Amino acid sequence: MKRYRFRNERLYRRRRRTIALILITLVLLAVSYWYFLRDDNPVSTNSPTPTSTETASPEPQSTDTPSVEPTPTIDPTPEPTPDPKGTYTQDHGFLPAIGSVEKSGKADDIKAKVQDYISKQTAKYGVYFIDLATGESFGINDRDEYVAASTSKLPMNVYLYTKIEAGEISFDTVLKYLKEDFEPGTGIIQNKPYGTEYTVRETSRLSIIHSDNCAINMIIRICGIDNICQYILDLGGDIWYDKRHRTSPHDLALVTQELYRLYLNNPELYGLLINDLENTDWKDRIDAKLPKDVKVAHKIGNQGAYNTFNDVGIVFASHPYVLAVMSEKTNYDTACKGISEISKIIYDEVEAYAAQ
Repeated sequence: MKRYRFRNERLYRRRRRTIALILITLVLLAVSYWYFLRDDNPVSTNSPTPTSTETASPEPQSTDTPSVEPTPTIDPTPEPTPDPKGTYTQDHGFLPAIGSVEKSGKADDIKAKVQDYISKQTAKYGVYFIDLATGESFGINDRDEYVAASTSKLPMNVYLYTKIEAGEISFDTVLKYLKEDFEPGTGIIQNKPYGTEYTVRETSRLSIIHSDNCAINMIIRICGIDNICQYILDLGGDIWYDKRHRTSPHDLALVTQELYRLYLNNPELYGLLINDLENTDWKDRIDAKLPKDVKVAHKIGNQGAYNTFNDVGIVFASHPYVLAVMSEKTNYDTACKGISEISKIIYDEVEAYAAQ
Protein backbone atom coordinates (compact mmCIF):
# COMPACT_ATOMS: atom_id res chain seq x y z
CA MET A 1 0.00 0.00 0.00
CA LYS A 2 2.78 2.37 0.89
CA ARG A 3 4.59 1.43 -2.32
CA TYR A 4 1.51 2.17 -4.40
CA ARG A 5 1.00 5.57 -2.79
CA PHE A 6 4.68 6.43 -3.24
CA ARG A 7 4.57 5.48 -6.92
CA ASN A 8 1.49 7.52 -7.48
CA GLU A 9 2.93 10.55 -5.70
CA ARG A 10 6.03 10.41 -7.90
CA LEU A 11 3.81 10.16 -10.95
CA TYR A 12 1.76 13.13 -9.80
CA ARG A 13 4.87 15.19 -9.07
CA ARG A 14 6.21 14.53 -12.60
CA ARG A 15 2.87 15.53 -14.08
CA ARG A 16 2.78 18.69 -12.02
CA ARG A 17 6.34 19.62 -13.12
CA THR A 18 5.46 18.93 -16.71
CA ILE A 19 2.31 21.07 -16.53
CA ALA A 20 4.23 23.84 -14.75
CA LEU A 21 6.94 23.82 -17.44
CA ILE A 22 4.33 24.00 -20.17
CA LEU A 23 2.60 26.94 -18.49
CA ILE A 24 5.87 28.78 -17.94
CA THR A 25 6.82 28.22 -21.59
CA LEU A 26 3.47 29.58 -22.79
CA VAL A 27 3.81 32.66 -20.58
CA LEU A 28 7.31 33.33 -21.87
CA LEU A 29 6.19 32.97 -25.48
CA ALA A 30 3.27 35.35 -24.89
CA VAL A 31 5.53 37.95 -23.29
CA SER A 32 8.08 37.70 -26.09
CA TYR A 33 5.41 37.98 -28.76
CA TRP A 34 3.90 41.10 -27.14
CA TYR A 35 7.32 42.68 -26.75
CA PHE A 36 8.21 42.05 -30.40
CA LEU A 37 5.01 43.65 -31.66
CA ARG A 38 5.37 46.72 -29.46
CA ASP A 39 9.04 47.60 -30.16
CA ASP A 40 9.86 46.23 -33.60
CA ASN A 41 6.70 46.48 -35.75
CA PRO A 42 4.18 48.88 -34.27
CA VAL A 43 0.88 48.95 -36.07
CA SER A 44 -1.78 51.55 -35.35
CA THR A 45 -5.06 50.01 -34.39
CA ASN A 46 -6.80 52.64 -36.55
CA SER A 47 -4.75 51.93 -39.67
CA PRO A 48 -6.43 49.94 -42.41
CA THR A 49 -5.08 46.48 -43.05
CA PRO A 50 -3.08 46.45 -46.27
CA THR A 51 -4.71 44.57 -49.10
CA SER A 52 -3.04 42.49 -51.71
CA THR A 53 -2.75 45.56 -53.97
CA GLU A 54 -1.36 47.88 -51.29
CA THR A 55 1.89 47.85 -49.37
CA ALA A 56 1.69 49.11 -45.81
CA SER A 57 4.46 51.60 -45.15
CA PRO A 58 5.88 51.74 -41.68
CA GLU A 59 5.45 54.96 -39.78
CA PRO A 60 8.66 57.06 -39.77
CA GLN A 61 10.69 57.12 -36.58
CA SER A 62 10.18 60.33 -34.64
CA THR A 63 13.19 62.63 -34.26
CA ASP A 64 14.01 65.52 -32.02
CA THR A 65 13.56 68.04 -34.89
CA PRO A 66 9.90 68.57 -35.71
CA SER A 67 9.03 68.28 -39.38
CA VAL A 68 8.05 71.53 -41.13
CA GLU A 69 5.20 71.42 -43.61
CA PRO A 70 6.17 73.12 -46.92
CA THR A 71 4.38 76.41 -47.56
CA PRO A 72 2.29 76.10 -50.72
CA THR A 73 3.23 78.53 -53.50
CA ILE A 74 0.32 80.81 -54.34
CA ASP A 75 0.35 82.26 -57.84
CA PRO A 76 -0.34 85.98 -57.76
CA THR A 77 -3.69 87.02 -59.22
CA PRO A 78 -2.97 88.27 -62.75
CA GLU A 79 -3.77 91.87 -63.48
CA PRO A 80 -6.88 92.23 -65.65
CA THR A 81 -6.09 93.02 -69.27
CA PRO A 82 -7.36 96.51 -70.05
CA ASP A 83 -9.89 96.83 -72.83
CA PRO A 84 -8.24 97.97 -76.05
CA LYS A 85 -8.83 101.59 -76.97
CA GLY A 86 -10.53 100.84 -80.23
CA THR A 87 -12.66 98.33 -82.06
CA TYR A 88 -12.00 95.10 -83.94
CA THR A 89 -13.80 95.16 -87.28
CA GLN A 90 -14.30 92.39 -89.79
CA ASP A 91 -13.14 94.43 -92.78
CA HIS A 92 -10.36 96.56 -91.27
CA GLY A 93 -9.07 94.64 -88.26
CA PHE A 94 -8.33 96.66 -85.13
CA LEU A 95 -9.07 100.36 -85.45
CA PRO A 96 -7.88 102.75 -82.72
CA ALA A 97 -10.29 105.10 -81.00
CA ILE A 98 -9.89 108.73 -82.00
CA GLY A 99 -6.92 110.26 -80.20
CA SER A 100 -6.05 107.05 -78.33
CA VAL A 101 -2.48 106.77 -79.66
CA GLU A 102 0.45 108.89 -78.49
CA LYS A 103 0.89 112.03 -80.58
CA SER A 104 3.57 111.90 -83.24
CA GLY A 105 4.50 115.58 -83.23
CA LYS A 106 4.77 115.42 -87.03
CA ALA A 107 1.64 117.30 -88.08
CA ASP A 108 3.48 120.59 -88.67
CA ASP A 109 6.17 118.86 -90.73
CA ILE A 110 3.56 117.23 -92.97
CA LYS A 111 1.69 120.51 -93.32
CA ALA A 112 4.91 122.24 -94.43
CA LYS A 113 5.53 119.64 -97.13
CA VAL A 114 1.96 119.83 -98.44
CA GLN A 115 2.05 123.62 -98.34
CA ASP A 116 5.29 123.63 -100.30
CA TYR A 117 3.71 121.45 -102.99
CA ILE A 118 0.54 123.59 -103.19
CA SER A 119 2.55 126.79 -103.48
CA LYS A 120 3.99 125.55 -106.77
CA GLN A 121 0.56 124.83 -108.35
CA THR A 122 -1.58 127.20 -110.39
CA ALA A 123 -4.81 125.78 -108.97
CA LYS A 124 -6.12 126.62 -105.52
CA TYR A 125 -6.32 123.71 -103.08
CA GLY A 126 -7.91 123.48 -99.67
CA VAL A 127 -6.78 120.64 -97.40
CA TYR A 128 -7.80 119.28 -94.03
CA PHE A 129 -6.08 116.29 -92.42
CA ILE A 130 -6.90 114.39 -89.20
CA ASP A 131 -4.80 111.50 -87.90
CA LEU A 132 -7.63 109.53 -86.29
CA ALA A 133 -5.24 107.50 -84.11
CA THR A 134 -3.44 110.46 -82.52
CA GLY A 135 -6.07 113.17 -83.03
CA GLU A 136 -3.49 115.48 -84.64
CA SER A 137 -4.68 117.65 -87.52
CA PHE A 138 -3.80 120.54 -89.80
CA GLY A 139 -5.53 122.64 -92.43
CA ILE A 140 -4.51 124.70 -95.46
CA ASN A 141 -7.12 127.07 -96.93
CA ASP A 142 -9.44 124.70 -95.11
CA ARG A 143 -12.21 127.08 -94.01
CA ASP A 144 -12.63 128.81 -97.35
CA GLU A 145 -15.88 128.06 -99.21
CA TYR A 146 -15.77 125.75 -102.22
CA VAL A 147 -18.46 124.29 -104.45
CA ALA A 148 -19.27 120.99 -102.75
CA ALA A 149 -20.38 119.10 -105.87
CA SER A 150 -20.97 115.44 -105.01
CA THR A 151 -18.81 115.44 -101.88
CA SER A 152 -22.00 116.66 -100.16
CA LYS A 153 -23.42 113.15 -100.63
CA LEU A 154 -21.14 111.89 -97.86
CA PRO A 155 -22.57 114.05 -95.01
CA MET A 156 -26.10 113.52 -96.35
CA ASN A 157 -25.68 109.76 -96.12
CA VAL A 158 -24.04 109.93 -92.70
CA TYR A 159 -27.06 111.86 -91.45
CA LEU A 160 -29.40 109.30 -93.09
CA TYR A 161 -27.63 106.45 -91.29
CA THR A 162 -27.96 108.19 -87.91
CA LYS A 163 -31.73 108.31 -88.49
CA ILE A 164 -31.72 104.62 -89.40
CA GLU A 165 -29.75 103.81 -86.25
CA ALA A 166 -32.24 105.81 -84.19
CA GLY A 167 -35.12 103.83 -85.71
CA GLU A 168 -36.66 106.89 -87.36
CA ILE A 169 -36.06 105.61 -90.91
CA SER A 170 -35.90 102.00 -92.11
CA PHE A 171 -33.65 100.52 -94.78
CA ASP A 172 -36.72 98.71 -96.09
CA THR A 173 -38.84 101.81 -96.59
CA VAL A 174 -39.76 102.11 -100.27
CA LEU A 175 -39.15 105.40 -102.08
CA LYS A 176 -40.68 106.32 -105.42
CA TYR A 177 -38.60 108.14 -107.98
CA LEU A 178 -40.55 111.35 -108.62
CA LYS A 179 -40.24 114.03 -111.27
CA GLU A 180 -38.99 116.48 -108.67
CA ASP A 181 -36.06 114.15 -107.96
CA PHE A 182 -34.70 114.34 -111.50
CA GLU A 183 -31.23 115.82 -111.93
CA PRO A 184 -28.99 115.07 -114.92
CA GLY A 185 -25.37 114.11 -114.57
CA THR A 186 -24.06 111.05 -112.80
CA GLY A 187 -26.20 108.09 -111.87
CA ILE A 188 -28.60 105.55 -113.34
CA ILE A 189 -32.00 106.44 -111.86
CA GLN A 190 -32.36 109.35 -114.31
CA ASN A 191 -32.87 106.74 -117.04
CA LYS A 192 -35.74 105.01 -115.20
CA PRO A 193 -39.44 105.95 -115.50
CA TYR A 194 -40.98 108.08 -112.77
CA GLY A 195 -42.66 105.92 -110.19
CA THR A 196 -39.82 103.37 -110.13
CA GLU A 197 -39.42 102.15 -106.56
CA TYR A 198 -36.24 101.73 -104.54
CA THR A 199 -35.64 100.85 -100.91
CA VAL A 200 -33.82 103.38 -98.76
CA ARG A 201 -30.84 101.03 -98.66
CA GLU A 202 -30.62 100.79 -102.45
CA THR A 203 -31.17 104.51 -102.90
CA SER A 204 -28.30 105.26 -100.51
CA ARG A 205 -26.03 102.74 -102.20
CA LEU A 206 -26.64 104.23 -105.66
CA SER A 207 -25.99 107.76 -104.38
CA ILE A 208 -22.53 106.69 -103.18
CA ILE A 209 -21.30 104.06 -105.64
CA HIS A 210 -22.56 105.78 -108.81
CA SER A 211 -22.87 109.26 -107.25
CA ASP A 212 -26.50 109.17 -108.41
CA ASN A 213 -27.98 112.69 -108.35
CA CYS A 214 -31.60 111.52 -108.45
CA ALA A 215 -30.95 109.10 -105.58
CA ILE A 216 -29.48 111.81 -103.34
CA ASN A 217 -32.49 114.04 -104.07
CA MET A 218 -34.74 111.20 -102.88
CA ILE A 219 -32.69 110.98 -99.68
CA ILE A 220 -32.89 114.74 -99.16
CA ARG A 221 -36.66 114.45 -99.57
CA ILE A 222 -37.01 112.07 -96.61
CA CYS A 223 -34.31 113.66 -94.42
CA GLY A 224 -34.91 117.37 -94.99
CA ILE A 225 -32.13 119.68 -96.22
CA ASP A 226 -32.36 121.93 -93.17
CA ASN A 227 -31.84 118.95 -90.86
CA ILE A 228 -28.77 117.94 -92.83
CA CYS A 229 -27.33 121.47 -92.73
CA GLN A 230 -27.91 121.73 -88.99
CA TYR A 231 -26.27 118.36 -88.46
CA ILE A 232 -23.06 119.60 -90.09
CA LEU A 233 -23.05 122.71 -87.88
CA ASP A 234 -23.69 120.61 -84.77
CA LEU A 235 -20.53 118.65 -85.52
CA GLY A 236 -18.52 121.89 -85.53
CA GLY A 237 -18.93 122.93 -89.14
CA ASP A 238 -18.95 126.57 -90.24
CA ILE A 239 -20.93 126.67 -93.48
CA TRP A 240 -24.68 126.33 -94.00
CA TYR A 241 -24.81 124.16 -97.14
CA ASP A 242 -28.41 124.65 -98.36
CA LYS A 243 -29.06 125.69 -101.99
CA ARG A 244 -25.73 127.46 -102.36
CA HIS A 245 -24.04 124.05 -102.42
CA ARG A 246 -21.01 125.38 -100.59
CA THR A 247 -18.86 123.67 -97.99
CA SER A 248 -15.20 123.50 -96.89
CA PRO A 249 -12.47 120.88 -96.36
CA HIS A 250 -12.78 121.56 -92.63
CA ASP A 251 -16.52 120.82 -92.53
CA LEU A 252 -16.25 117.72 -94.74
CA ALA A 253 -13.41 116.36 -92.60
CA LEU A 254 -15.39 116.78 -89.38
CA VAL A 255 -18.33 114.81 -90.80
CA THR A 256 -15.96 112.09 -92.05
CA GLN A 257 -14.30 111.89 -88.64
CA GLU A 258 -17.78 111.43 -87.15
CA LEU A 259 -18.45 108.61 -89.62
CA TYR A 260 -15.30 106.87 -88.34
CA ARG A 261 -16.45 107.27 -84.73
CA LEU A 262 -19.90 105.90 -85.58
CA TYR A 263 -18.30 102.99 -87.42
CA LEU A 264 -16.30 102.02 -84.33
CA ASN A 265 -19.44 102.15 -82.18
CA ASN A 266 -21.63 100.22 -84.63
CA PRO A 267 -19.52 98.40 -87.26
CA GLU A 268 -22.42 96.28 -88.51
CA LEU A 269 -24.55 99.26 -89.53
CA TYR A 270 -22.01 101.88 -90.59
CA GLY A 271 -19.83 99.21 -92.21
CA LEU A 272 -22.41 99.17 -95.02
CA LEU A 273 -21.78 102.83 -95.76
CA ILE A 274 -18.01 102.40 -95.41
CA ASN A 275 -18.13 99.51 -97.88
CA ASP A 276 -20.11 101.57 -100.40
CA LEU A 277 -17.58 104.40 -100.10
CA GLU A 278 -14.75 101.93 -100.76
CA ASN A 279 -16.39 100.70 -103.95
CA THR A 280 -17.27 103.85 -105.87
CA ASP A 281 -16.75 104.22 -109.60
CA TRP A 282 -13.87 106.70 -109.09
CA LYS A 283 -10.29 105.71 -108.19
CA ASP A 284 -8.48 108.77 -109.55
CA ARG A 285 -7.75 111.00 -106.57
CA ILE A 286 -7.02 110.22 -102.91
CA ASP A 287 -6.46 106.52 -103.62
CA ALA A 288 -4.82 106.84 -107.06
CA LYS A 289 -1.17 106.63 -105.92
CA LEU A 290 -1.59 104.62 -102.73
CA PRO A 291 -0.77 100.90 -102.43
CA LYS A 292 -3.57 98.73 -103.84
CA ASP A 293 -4.12 96.97 -100.52
CA VAL A 294 -4.86 100.22 -98.66
CA LYS A 295 -8.61 100.69 -98.34
CA VAL A 296 -10.00 104.18 -98.92
CA ALA A 297 -13.63 105.02 -98.11
CA HIS A 298 -14.16 108.24 -100.05
CA LYS A 299 -16.54 110.43 -102.04
CA ILE A 300 -15.43 112.53 -104.99
CA GLY A 301 -17.14 115.62 -106.39
CA ASN A 302 -16.95 117.19 -109.86
CA GLN A 303 -18.35 120.51 -110.99
CA GLY A 304 -16.83 121.38 -114.34
CA ALA A 305 -18.80 124.62 -114.69
CA TYR A 306 -16.95 125.97 -111.64
CA ASN A 307 -13.62 124.23 -112.38
CA THR A 308 -14.03 122.36 -109.10
CA PHE A 309 -12.88 118.79 -108.37
CA ASN A 310 -12.82 117.40 -104.84
CA ASP A 311 -12.35 114.25 -102.77
CA VAL A 312 -12.89 113.39 -99.10
CA GLY A 313 -12.55 110.14 -97.22
CA ILE A 314 -10.95 107.84 -94.67
CA VAL A 315 -7.62 106.24 -95.55
CA PHE A 316 -7.21 102.99 -93.60
CA ALA A 317 -3.44 103.26 -93.27
CA SER A 318 -1.32 102.11 -90.29
CA HIS A 319 -2.80 105.17 -88.60
CA PRO A 320 -6.27 105.64 -90.14
CA TYR A 321 -6.74 109.26 -91.16
CA VAL A 322 -9.24 111.62 -92.74
CA LEU A 323 -8.27 113.65 -95.76
CA ALA A 324 -10.41 116.28 -97.48
CA VAL A 325 -9.05 118.08 -100.54
CA MET A 326 -11.02 120.65 -102.53
CA SER A 327 -9.93 122.65 -105.57
CA GLU A 328 -10.95 125.47 -107.82
CA LYS A 329 -9.62 127.33 -110.86
CA THR A 330 -8.38 124.12 -112.43
CA ASN A 331 -9.39 121.29 -114.76
CA TYR A 332 -10.13 117.63 -114.21
CA ASP A 333 -6.72 116.17 -115.12
CA THR A 334 -4.75 118.78 -113.21
CA ALA A 335 -6.95 118.49 -110.14
CA CYS A 336 -6.80 114.68 -110.07
CA LYS A 337 -3.01 114.81 -110.32
CA GLY A 338 -2.77 117.46 -107.61
CA ILE A 339 -5.08 115.67 -105.18
CA SER A 340 -3.32 112.34 -105.71
CA GLU A 341 0.10 113.95 -105.11
CA ILE A 342 -1.08 115.62 -101.89
CA SER A 343 -2.55 112.28 -100.77
CA LYS A 344 0.72 110.42 -101.49
CA ILE A 345 2.80 112.97 -99.57
CA ILE A 346 0.58 112.58 -96.52
CA TYR A 347 0.39 108.79 -96.74
CA ASP A 348 4.17 108.38 -96.90
CA GLU A 349 4.68 110.68 -93.93
CA VAL A 350 2.03 108.94 -91.81
CA GLU A 351 3.44 105.50 -92.57
CA ALA A 352 6.94 106.70 -91.67
CA TYR A 353 6.07 107.92 -88.19
CA ALA A 354 3.53 105.15 -87.54
CA ALA A 355 6.33 102.60 -88.04
CA GLN A 356 8.53 104.17 -85.36
